[in-house]
Amino acid sequence: MKYPFQKHFLVCTGERCNNPDRGIERGEFIRDDLKDLNRERGRKSVVRVCSVSCLDLCDHGPNMIIDGDVYSHLTRELAKEVYSGVMGDGPRRDDLQLTVEEFETGGSKAVKKKR
Repeated sequence: MKYPFQKHFLVCTGERCNNPDRGIERGEFIRDDLKDLNRERGRKSVVRVCSVSCLDLCDHGPNMIIDGDVYSHLTRELAKEVYSGVMGDGPRRDDLQLTVEEFETGGSKAVKKKR
């Protein structure tokens, strides 16, 4: 059987992306807003919005991964713009993707392994 979903939006709800100091702009609220938007657009049967415990990109959060592309420094509104762009409902927001240069300045374990 082929998995029936066409896209996965992986929203980090790890400790730092979901820090209460971020108020309503933290990971769990971003995930909830995207789940609501996905349902409103009638895509629940083909698109999954999921939370992940950590993407190890904490220096750049809140973060989300779609099709291997990392979107960082998100707010609830920016995340909805990313969703709309990826799904063809609006302009793409590739400007919100994490750059290699910024990634390499961060302190994630993935960067340390690369060095």
